[in-house]
Amino acid sequence: MKVLNGLAFLITLLVAALTWALYLLEPGLLIGTPWGPLHVAFALLGAFVLGLGVTGLYVLTGWVNAQTALSKRNRELRQVRSELEALKKQHPEETPVIPDRIP
Repeated sequence: MKVLNGLAFLITLLVAALTWALYLLEPGLLIGTPWGPLHVAFALLGAFVLGLGVTGLYVLTGWVNAQTALSKRNRELRQVRSELEALKKQHPEETPVIPDRIP
């Protein structure tokens, strides 16, 4: 996980440095928009931020799905344990008793 965090940080720094260099080295690199001229560096930065947002939504969706699956499994496990305890109470003679571990 530390490697992935470091890689994400490095990529973010690289994009920021590329945006800054592009803005400083090519000041006339503008594209027309309905709101006026926009520098390509800002378009690049905006696309990167938009990609981070979409990736974050995918990660959030995966986390929510995992939490839902874990919750379902825990519910099923609690149900099976309660059924097992009910069966033990109904038939205590069938429960093996280890002599060293008397309850």
